[in-house]
Amino acid sequence: MDDDHITTVDDLAAALDAGEGQAPEAPDAELQAAAYQNDGDPLAYAELEAEQADGDADAATQDAGQAAQAPDDDLVVRWSAPDGSAIEAPIAELKAGYLRHADYTQKAQQLGEERRQAAEQVSQQFQQAQQLTREHAWLMQMAEQLELYQKADWDALYQRDPTEASRLQAQWRQTEAQATQLAHSLQAAVQQQEQMAVQRHEQASQQALVALQAAVPGFGRDHLMAMRHTGLAHGFTEAELSQVSDARTLKVLLEAAQWRALQARRPGVQQQVRAAPPKASKPGAAGVPPSKIDAAWKQLNARRDVNSLAALLAAQE
Repeated sequence: MDDDHITTVDDLAAALDAGEGQAPEAPDAELQAAAYQNDGDPLAYAELEAEQADGDADAATQDAGQAAQAPDDDLVVRWSAPDGSAIEAPIAELKAGYLRHADYTQKAQQLGEERRQAAEQVSQQFQQAQQLTREHAWLMQMAEQLELYQKADWDALYQRDPTEASRLQAQWRQTEAQATQLAHSLQAAVQQQEQMAVQRHEQASQQALVALQAAVPGFGRDHLMAMRHTGLAHGFTEAELSQVSDARTLKVLLEAAQWRALQARRPGVQQQVRAAPPKASKPGAAGVPPSKIDAAWKQLNARRDVNSLAALLAAQE
């Protein structure tokens, strides 16, 4: 609209609205001042604008880094429980609780997986045992039929009815072949079960050995020999001891062997305790501290565990 022809209020309002839509954005005050100082030099103006953009980017990066920084472990977090009670705990305690929960969850899942595998193994063994039982019953039934065929008077059968006698004799041979095949199958299944039992025994023995080595420092051949002698002394046979692979049973044998060794050395231990010279106490002292052997002996009588026994044996060295 031509400004010279504004004759009404509506024309003036329309002209003002049109001017607001075309007005350029006000320049930054610093940029405008720098432009005046550089006498309108476009290169200097562009440099100043780039420096300001870099500064804004650095500030944004610094703010983001501060926002991503983890809170201190001493920071206390407060919240309300479902019952309305107030709870507060430091970040360090919350982290420790999370780690404990994660460890518990992992162990629970591992235990559940082990139980599932054990249940599957037991179910598989049960099914195999059922199959072997059925096949053994079939084999016994075939053996009874073969015995009847053998007892038959085939000469008389052929004289009376050659056709029927020939059919029965063919059936006899067929039953005999089936029984032979089933017997071979049973024998192979039994051998497979025996091999699996040997593998399970070796695996359990290896796991038990690792557990004993972790529980008893220096566990080795001497301990195993002492456990064997202890088992034989309590009535076990060599065959029975060779089949022991459970870690709990082996630990019981180990503690029994260590107890027998301790009982054999008990008179010497008591003499060492009696012969130990008393230590002179300072004036005002509460009492004479016990010797290491005496203290270890009292601890063993109180606790009766492997660690106490090891402490007593170490005190005697």
